[in-house]
Amino acid sequence: MIMKWLRRIAGILVVALAAYGLYSLWPRTEPVVDVFYPTNFADAPYGVVGFESFNAKSGRDFHDGGVNAVRQTVGGTLVLPDDASATNRVPAMVILHGSGGDWVGRNTNLAMFLARNGIAGLGVDTFASRNLRSTDGYLERLEKAPIYTQMADALSALKALQAHPFIDPDRIGVTGFSLGAGSTLYMMFEPVIETVLGRDGPRFSAYAMFYGGCMVEFTDFRVEGSPLLIMMGEADESMSIPACERFRDRLAGLGVAVELVTYPGAGHAWDAPFPQQFFPGKVVTRDCLMHWGPEGQATEMTSGKSMDNAFNAFSALSQCAHSDGYTMGKNPAAVEQSSRDLLHFLRRTWQLDAG
Repeated sequence: MIMKWLRRIAGILVVALAAYGLYSLWPRTEPVVDVFYPTNFADAPYGVVGFESFNAKSGRDFHDGGVNAVRQTVGGTLVLPDDASATNRVPAMVILHGSGGDWVGRNTNLAMFLARNGIAGLGVDTFASRNLRSTDGYLERLEKAPIYTQMADALSALKALQAHPFIDPDRIGVTGFSLGAGSTLYMMFEPVIETVLGRDGPRFSAYAMFYGGCMVEFTDFRVEGSPLLIMMGEADESMSIPACERFRDRLAGLGVAVELVTYPGAGHAWDAPFPQQFFPGKVVTRDCLMHWGPEGQATEMTSGKSMDNAFNAFSALSQCAHSDGYTMGKNPAAVEQSSRDLLHFLRRTWQLDAG
């Protein structure tokens, strides 16, 4: 009798937990909390800056140009080279963080490195802009600020930097870490860009990915065409180097200059502030294939499930991903070499004097 009641109680707890999980993932409309304030670059050309973006919850928000999405002031940190001025306009990189956020300062560190080498860096904080903190869980981030939101922020940052008096509007690129690398990849595709910025609007002129996936497909596979640098760790079980090799070859067939660099012994997040090690149980999504449909509808192809809201995305990822774990952590050699590779790539792409 006791065992019967224990099983009944356990069943009730499972149902209750499942119901709570569904509730926590169900899309809800929440009031906008603007953490950043809009910046007039003429008055405040660097430092903590803010600009208008929109809260894209699915690819459909790009198909209609974001007109039906909630507007949001987003921001981050802009670092300029010492000699940047209205008479010496400099190139710039928009920098996008990973799914762990930018609470370790990775965006700002890269922006400072670029600024020391004559290139401005704008580290966009998509999570902090939505009032998310490091203590907020992964699923809450997935609901409030999915990859579509970060993509909207990237395009909005490009548009905002066009008005900066110290920035060369024709030499603005985008880069990102992990999740941000995925957003960077999407920025290459016209179906994502043109309805937001217009067919003749501004475009990024360089793309660089730090340890990001390449499992992306489009019904309308049209790319902007500027060069791409893909940087991968050879020991990173969470990402597929063969998939990136196939993606590189496909883009090269369209006339895009693509360079794929791998770093021996490096895992995921080789610039993280903790020693490299294997993390068992970490979720691996390298086999998930994202397809962008003709009206912006996003589908995970291996499961056939929509990715248009947090609940559906969680359901899709639960089928295409696995929890075998992967190697992650600081690899000093990869940090040093990838920084040099990025700098050389940008100097070559924009024909900059190496000084």
